[in-house]
Amino acid sequence: MKKKYGKIVMLGFKGSGKSSVGKQLAKQCGFAFVDIDAVIESAHAKGGRRSGVRAIYKKHGREYFLKMEGNALKKTARMAKAVISLGGASPLNPAFDKALFTNARFVYLKARRDVLFARIMEKGIPPFFDKENPRRSFNALFKQRTPVYERIADIIEENSGTRTPGEVAGGILKKLEGDQ
Repeated sequence: MKKKYGKIVMLGFKGSGKSSVGKQLAKQCGFAFVDIDAVIESAHAKGGRRSGVRAIYKKHGREYFLKMEGNALKKTARMAKAVISLGGASPLNPAFDKALFTNARFVYLKARRDVLFARIMEKGIPPFFDKENPRRSFNALFKQRTPVYERIADIIEENSGTRTPGEVAGGILKKLEGDQ
């Protein structure tokens, strides 16, 4: 059966598994895997020195980061035969426009609130969380972003940790095949 989509765009909160599941999904459907954070990091790199997105955000601030992310969104929107993992806040970026991602299916990788918070905190408090009360910051962002992900998504897939990334990717593919 011929695929009716040329790219798959992964949405979800930080820690939802967009990268790990996305890599498996790309492998299973024969697409390239592209992480928007890596696109931002590459564009920001100067003199061969690469910084992570957390460091970029922390050093250069929100406005600079949004501009870099906006450029990365426009670049990845033109790609074909790719699984694209967006940043957790990418759909809130003023430069985000679902219509730019032609011939795409959007997958919201959903996980339980407590699971997400634990996964995020394993890597330390992100720069966009209140250091005094990271849980409150997380809860506010979760409440803000969840309806956005649900509105944009063509498919919602659960990933709270009971299945391997390959199994979650297989579940997404079954839903995509049913979407044909």
